[in-house]
Amino acid sequence: MSYEFKLPIIDISAFTIDSNSRTEKLKIAKQIYEACRNVGFFYLIGHNVPQEIIDKVLKLGYEFFHLPEEEKIKYSIANEDYARGYQRLGENVTRYKKDWHEALDFYKPIPRTHPLVLKNLPLRGENQWPENPSEFRAVFSEYIDYMLKLGALVMSAIALGLGLDENYFEKFLEESFWVMRVIGYPDLKNIADKDRVGVSCGEHTDYGCLTFLNQDNTKEALQVQTKDGNWINADPLYGSFVVNIGDMLNIWTNDIYKSTLHRVIHKGDSYRVSVPFFYEPNYDAKIEPLEACLQIDPVKHHEPVVYGEHLLKKVSTNFEIIES
Repeated sequence: MSYEFKLPIIDISAFTIDSNSRTEKLKIAKQIYEACRNVGFFYLIGHNVPQEIIDKVLKLGYEFFHLPEEEKIKYSIANEDYARGYQRLGENVTRYKKDWHEALDFYKPIPRTHPLVLKNLPLRGENQWPENPSEFRAVFSEYIDYMLKLGALVMSAIALGLGLDENYFEKFLEESFWVMRVIGYPDLKNIADKDRVGVSCGEHTDYGCLTFLNQDNTKEALQVQTKDGNWINADPLYGSFVVNIGDMLNIWTNDIYKSTLHRVIHKGDSYRVSVPFFYEPNYDAKIEPLEACLQIDPVKHHEPVVYGEHLLKKVSTNFEIIES
């Protein structure tokens, strides 16, 4: 009996293979449009990211999280800017509840002349790359390159789906202020401070543009809220990314696309690892409802926002550092 996946499965190879026609691209763009409008989540295949590197980043994440605590804490976010680096179990907070996961966060590197540095703001620091496993930085750096290319292709498809020029979003994304998290989830069975801990990761929408989730084979952990308020599982489909839209596409499309609530509740016996890559606008990109979307609904539901300002507001409430 085959397993039934509850999210759309979209093959984007029309955009990854140069020889494909505009007709094929428009067909896929329409599928993405429908997925973004109706669900906000879909599985992406035909993405041209080698399976070897997809598997390798999960393996390296698992190896890092199984290092001794004293080794992992060397990379604490408290060393840098309270954003880039390692967070222990319970340091990530969603809706005032501790999330039962640990994580290692990376952001687009910035020059010392960047406003974040000059104003001494969060995100001003440097990425903290683990020395162990020894391959970590090289493999993840290659992976980031693949994900940036994939993000640009999916945004081309989204532009076509909205009736725009394929390259419309390029000016907003050419210096994508990307974010990557490597997340480790123990099961929820042995939590000491149950009054202050919520779930593995509390329900939330993502802040930016597109999220590409690489997850291990753990089932019944990632959950997505449907339009009718029910929760469905977004279980792993080998060889795919789970893709969802974030708040900036919600604003750009004037609520035609909805950034969908999702959460993680991991009750299984395994240790779950996932690597979400957030393909984001430029730090200084001004995001506002598109004219093409205002023609569908002339009531403007959002005021313009600068992506970096939106990100800072979100990151400033993300963590509750545990004193050693």
